Amino acid sequence: MLQLTASTQCDQTWISTAGSMIPLGAVADHIRIDDSKPIFFPGTYDYENQGGEKWGMVPPYSDQYMFIQMVYHYVKIASDSQILLQEINGIKLIDRLKMAFEVPPVQQGGVLVHATDNFRGVDFGFHDVITITGDLCLPSLFKYRASYEMAELFDILQNKKKSKTYLEIAARLKKEIPAAFLDKRGILLASTGKSNQPDVWSTALAVYFGVLEGKQMQQTCRFLRDAYKNGTLSKQGNIRHILTSDDFSPTTAWEISLAEKNNYQNGAYWGTPVGWVCYAIAKVDVPTARQLAKEYINDLRKGDYRKGPEFGAPWECYNAGSAQNAVYLTTVACPYIVFKNGENK
Repeated sequence: MLQLTASTQCDQTWISTAGSMIPLGAVADHIRIDDSKPIFFPGTYDYENQGGEKWGMVPPYSDQYMFIQMVYHYVKIASDSQILLQEINGIKLIDRLKMAFEVPPVQQGGVLVHATDNFRGVDFGFHDVITITGDLCLPSLFKYRASYEMAELFDILQNKKKSKTYLEIAARLKKEIPAAFLDKRGILLASTGKSNQPDVWSTALAVYFGVLEGKQMQQTCRFLRDAYKNGTLSKQGNIRHILTSDDFSPTTAWEISLAEKNNYQNGAYWGTPVGWVCYAIAKVDVPTARQLAKEYINDLRKGDYRKGPEFGAPWECYNAGSAQNAVYLTTVACPYIVFKNGENK
């Protein structure tokens, strides 16, 4: 899978018939199973006509950092550093990682991932029906993690100069992410432009990645704990992107969304970020974090797809009226990673 992903990385900037640009180094959002052609944008399977204003004029930003994490995990788990020097379509894998890292745009001289109306990319796959612009929090968090991973990979290759460069980027991001996005309550905003709203997923992930520390982290974790206790954060152990108290208006959770309010990414409840939220709450209140985790597990057991055709848990997400996409892997995989490894972080 790693080699397939690397082999479909964009090696020449091109423009689709929908008018979107696929830049050098971009990593596929998904790959067609019939002919292995890369699709760089969500919402389509048409290779020539992919993208368009609806899905972004450039590909999603976080995919590039996920590619780096794929390689990092493989190298660490398999103890196979030589793969970094393997040529794939004539380009060494380590050089492909460098290309990927540099795809998401920044403002001149900056390090935070940045989007404008004219050159907008989806900031994260779980925001792909939400329009978000300005400096972007979630992909900047993934860039922070990728910076450390790149530094360690170059350390393995004994390239101390390159390793230092990525460590410096990580240090800047750790300082600039809270400065740009943290509100007075201790929750991170999704962006500085459109849909610059308090974002639960970004906030919990920033705690999990160690971007927030000390008193700042304590304030944030208490805020998430209190939101859980007052019922604005979750339902049956699953998490909303935005607290119900922070909805943009009576008709939409996010400022700009392709989904109706309380559906999909615009206000439904998801299992994917539960682990991050539990980890953050546990920093200040372990019993409450355990309570949230138990609610999540009980919900999975109640709706277990193995009970019969009318069941489907783990669902991708759900709201009061319906559930969506049965047997959805990230709903269990992402929390499992945190529950398994969180005590060691």
